[in-house]
Amino acid sequence: MADIKNIIRNLMYSGNPVNAEVLIAAIKGYKAVSFDIFDTLLKRNINEPSDIFSLIKIDIDRFGEKRIEAEKVARRNSQEKEITIDEIYQNMTEISNKKRIIKAELDVEDSMLIINKEIWPVYEWCIANGVEVFITSDMYLPKDFIEGVLTKNGIIGYKQLYLSSSYKKTKRDGTLFKILLSEQGLKANEIIHIGDSFVGDYKIPSSLGIKAIRIPRNINRKQHTYKFDSSIKSSLFNSFLNNTVNIEKGEYYQFGYECFGPMLWGYVRWLYKSITEKNISKIYFFSRDGFIMKKAFDICYSDDKIKSFYLEVSRRSLRVPVLWLDSSFETVLNMLSPSRLIPIKAIFDGVGLDINNYLELLDKYGFTDKSFFDRNNILEDRYLLSMYSQLKKDINKISRQEYELLIKYLEKNEVFGKIAVVDIGWSGGMQRFLEQVLLKIDIEHHICGYYTGVAPYYTRNSKMCPDLDLNGYLFDFKNDRLAIDKRSCFVGLFETLFLEQAGSVKNYGEDMDGSVTANRYPYEYIIDGKPTEEYVKVSQIQNGALDFVANAAKNKYLMEMNFSADELFSCLRECGANPKKVDINMFADFRFFDEGEVNRLADPKTIVYYICHLRELKSDFLKCRWKTGFMKRLLKMNLPYEKLYNQLLIFK
Repeated sequence: MADIKNIIRNLMYSGNPVNAEVLIAAIKGYKAVSFDIFDTLLKRNINEPSDIFSLIKIDIDRFGEKRIEAEKVARRNSQEKEITIDEIYQNMTEISNKKRIIKAELDVEDSMLIINKEIWPVYEWCIANGVEVFITSDMYLPKDFIEGVLTKNGIIGYKQLYLSSSYKKTKRDGTLFKILLSEQGLKANEIIHIGDSFVGDYKIPSSLGIKAIRIPRNINRKQHTYKFDSSIKSSLFNSFLNNTVNIEKGEYYQFGYECFGPMLWGYVRWLYKSITEKNISKIYFFSRDGFIMKKAFDICYSDDKIKSFYLEVSRRSLRVPVLWLDSSFETVLNMLSPSRLIPIKAIFDGVGLDINNYLELLDKYGFTDKSFFDRNNILEDRYLLSMYSQLKKDINKISRQEYELLIKYLEKNEVFGKIAVVDIGWSGGMQRFLEQVLLKIDIEHHICGYYTGVAPYYTRNSKMCPDLDLNGYLFDFKNDRLAIDKRSCFVGLFETLFLEQAGSVKNYGEDMDGSVTANRYPYEYIIDGKPTEEYVKVSQIQNGALDFVANAAKNKYLMEMNFSADELFSCLRECGANPKKVDINMFADFRFFDEGEVNRLADPKTIVYYICHLRELKSDFLKCRWKTGFMKRLLKMNLPYEKLYNQLLIFK
């Protein structure tokens, strides 16, 4: 029965977002306006007001239940229309220091309250346009506390606060409204009241002749909901998400705020905890994927004990300088992306050569710049191996030249000693190349690598560098043999979210004054000087993610709670692994650039076409960087695409 009542109540008090312009139009012509406080001017970052009691740190068994019962007893025993918080705690005899616990409750309440963004413009308009503003609320909390919370949230300029605990009168029986009218010399038709309660904010004032507008108490702004291992975590996190997301900034911003932001926030919290436990005082974020990770880290932790750097490096800028140490084709192959299909452009890009300068050589061996190879038999291609042997002289020459400048760049950035390096993942290749350089120049170091994930093919780097210290947040095959790669079916989409809005690092140059700086390639997502749609949309996603991180970092209760990586990754994973139509529409046509190749994230041809061209289906699927998105867009049905993908891996 209680569940049914809750369902009915939620339906009664739920509705669409408030239109501020409509409210302002309704207020015009009235001398005064009265606002309710809770769920009107202010929102709680909690599902139910009683959830507050779960956050109060007190060593009393079933404190929340006892606190709720104490309030019921206080109301039954009171001769007045309203009670106070002191009267509530008088009924909790097992508490000796009641003032301390009352303060603790007020502190939690204060931390949970934030401005209601939808009503705030209405309030501001009233103050700016000379409308008399009154605040009217049924609440047992003390007046000085309420005034402090209002001021803290910028709610100032109102004429009078009418609080039931101060006047011992209430809205729900009309007596508090009558006092307001009497004290202010107002007629009922001169004032309009806005609030969320059907009885206290609409039915009663209307019966007194006061124009009343009831707004929804529960407005679902967010598109995604998180499930956690405790009800209080779910209550706090989802309410916070719903109350703070700015839906007016568009769907890409909202995706960043709701899906990417929580995962990013969880990652930097894990990162900080990990490096502090290891007493690491210097942390280097690798470009380009580390750019937004550094921003998020610096938002949450401006710790003087930890010095953070942004190290402009890339796979190319680190691997090419060490090739003169070992430029065998097998070594180069292990440096490339682990994709099944390897474009010839990726091979040239991997060794630092411009394929356009070798078109005649390609033709000599029967290749074009569009050729690609199957990783499973690439080492058996004698024409490719012969062509590569002719490239080795140029490879080693460029490698030696770039090696010297790389060393100077690393010295400039104090890359030595016990340090942490941060990147998106997946196998520690850049960390390995950095280790090899530092070993070669005899610089003392111990590098701990931190990644969003460590994939099973990390072994190709650990074989070359046995002491490689790798740590993964979402999954970690190096330290957990039962790990599950949770992003392999949408790796392209995942990596796109981390893009720095600048070109990849090519190598390093030396200025006239001797300073060494990174040389960048042109940014792929700027064409003819204009940002592409992907550039704009990824910027919006990242802005949303960083806004979430900034807001979450200010919430001490969120920062104190433990959230697992799986919990905070769940919504992003669902979008990528089991995409809905809206996800396909948002991301499928994004271009993905990797090692000289460019493809759409999920751009299949039609089923009819593939029936006649089965080989192209296999080729297109293997080249695609969002496998589940490819399948969803091709089949257009709601299927368990991640499970289907995992079944297909058997035939890889």
